[in-house]
Amino acid sequence: MTHRRRQHTVMAVAALLFAVALVSCAVFSGPQHWPERNGPVIPHDTFPGDCSVCHTSGGWSEIRAEFQFDHEASTGVALNGAHQRARCLYCHNDRGDVAEFAAKGCRGCHEDPHRGQLGNSCEDCHNEQTWFPRAMIVEHQATRFPLIGAHAGVSCVRCHDGAESGSYTRADTACESCHRSEVARSTVLDHLATGLNSDCENCHTPTSWRNVRFPHPTSFPLTGAHAGAQCADCHGSGASFAGLDSDCIACHASDYASTNDPPHALAGFSTDCEDCHTTVTWENARFTHVAEFSLDGSHVALDCQGCHSPTTFVTQGTDCVDCHLADYTTTATPNHLAAGFPTSCDDCHSSSTWTGATFDHTFPITSGDHSGLTCNDCHTNPGNPTQFTCISCHDHSAAEMLDEHDEVDDYIYASPACLDCHPDGQDR
Repeated sequence: MTHRRRQHTVMAVAALLFAVALVSCAVFSGPQHWPERNGPVIPHDTFPGDCSVCHTSGGWSEIRAEFQFDHEASTGVALNGAHQRARCLYCHNDRGDVAEFAAKGCRGCHEDPHRGQLGNSCEDCHNEQTWFPRAMIVEHQATRFPLIGAHAGVSCVRCHDGAESGSYTRADTACESCHRSEVARSTVLDHLATGLNSDCENCHTPTSWRNVRFPHPTSFPLTGAHAGAQCADCHGSGASFAGLDSDCIACHASDYASTNDPPHALAGFSTDCEDCHTTVTWENARFTHVAEFSLDGSHVALDCQGCHSPTTFVTQGTDCVDCHLADYTTTATPNHLAAGFPTSCDDCHSSSTWTGATFDHTFPITSGDHSGLTCNDCHTNPGNPTQFTCISCHDHSAAEMLDEHDEVDDYIYASPACLDCHPDGQDR
């Protein structure tokens, strides 16, 4: 081992022993111990007359290893918490009568590191157990700046520059006084260029710096998908946030021009987007159809192109046949065209379904054997619109009839006469 290495080893051991000595002194020294580095022991003029309380009989300079002294019983002052471990001479020394200093409270023995800036009630933050402050957040709520959200977890020195040395000068409560660096380095929105370098609370909250909320003008409230848009989406990334045109088309002209289902520009749709769209979603548009032809039944589920040409939305006729002429001409059961049915489709059909048509027949066919008949059962010639009577289908001679038919004049049987006795079309 070289001389230099031995020297380093000796120094390291000496440092270790010194550290152990300090720890031993701090840990094992009792209240009666007084380190020589603190100077000579002070006069005992005010000490108890019973010297054996502190000294042993073996020598005047020998202090009892551990003496028992009931401070509260002897003086009326109880030593609580850390004061039980304090050295006697910290309080009983040559400064003067200890009662004079005790009357001042904490400030009688403890120098105020806060220089009076936090008042004289030390017990508001400290207790006798430890000098470390407690309930700082709660006590701070009584100040001009309650600690809310992320501020509750910030160290004192972040706002009070002299906090490490016990100085708590009044801090500026304006957000920008602490958050200038955040304002300067913001890249999502250039705060400095746009003049947004004060009144941070207009957009930010103490809970999170990122969850920004801005009170948008009431002339254009941010609802639906607009609430999640970035400022630059509408205002761009420039340095000006002047008012914008509040019409939808001002921002959505490209959406209008590029939409092909249906083609808005080609069809000449209105640029009042809110007529069909909402701020919640651009999809699932709803259009209030003209009052002359309200969309009900199956019409509700139709796409616009179901009735209108995909390239133009010129109003079609509102008569059913204007859209259903092909259905009219191709229907075979019965053949509408051959039978000369009217083109007022709603006489038999409804907007809910094209099948299951109902026809208000002039001849009662709703009961008896008639109820199961189809049109072709009676109208064998669809092109013959002749009005049918009972005897048109039930032709028979007088000889086949009952005597009651004798009362019918001249055996001329018309439907009204038959129905007087056969109201439901059945035999009686």
